Amino acid sequence: MSDRYAYTRTNTPGTGRTHWKRSAVMFVPCTLAVGALGIALAQGALAASFAVSGAAFKVSASEVTAEGVSSFPSSIGSSASGAKPVLLAAVKGGTVSDVCVSLKQTLPLVGDITMLVHSGADKPLEGSDLVVNADALTGGGGKVTGVQAGRDASTLTGAPGVTGPEGTFGVQASTAVAHDVRSTAYSANGGTLTLEKLEIEFSRTGKQCF
Repeated sequence: MSDRYAYTRTNTPGTGRTHWKRSAVMFVPCTLAVGALGIALAQGALAASFAVSGAAFKVSASEVTAEGVSSFPSSIGSSASGAKPVLLAAVKGGTVSDVCVSLKQTLPLVGDITMLVHSGADKPLEGSDLVVNADALTGGGGKVTGVQAGRDASTLTGAPGVTGPEGTFGVQASTAVAHDVRSTAYSANGGTLTLEKLEIEFSRTGKQCF
């Protein structure tokens, strides 16, 4: 396996290409990092409807470990014209170190701002039962064990209770470790996160995690 990997969505005039099969396995570790958004929701920093608002947010982490992972291509959006292709990834449990989540928003009376959430710098976050939809991922290297690629998504068992449509390409793995993870995601749902320190800041300069 290459020591560098990337999951991307590439669009050219009249065509669209998403490298689901080539790198679906390497997407899974970022599920835990994206789960940090749940902390911001719990702190009241964002409305709970944000998870389905369609706004993209960025996530980065220095290291992510995961146990029990499942992934398959999916889509989000309330209509065919507004649908976006994403990769759904779920993880049973794991940890994430030095995580950053950033989101650009326009607020009444305030204007354009960026909200940044930081955690896990001193002690890794612990998470379980998390699900995320994202359309971009890069990483600096990692290792995945117990890989089953090309499995029918309706039969996935890596993350309990998470399966896809019958006939859809699916991937699952026993464990995964990723370094220098960067992802653009649209939603994070469910799960539990445990942490000791959280920092939230707002910026008018457009500052983001990456």
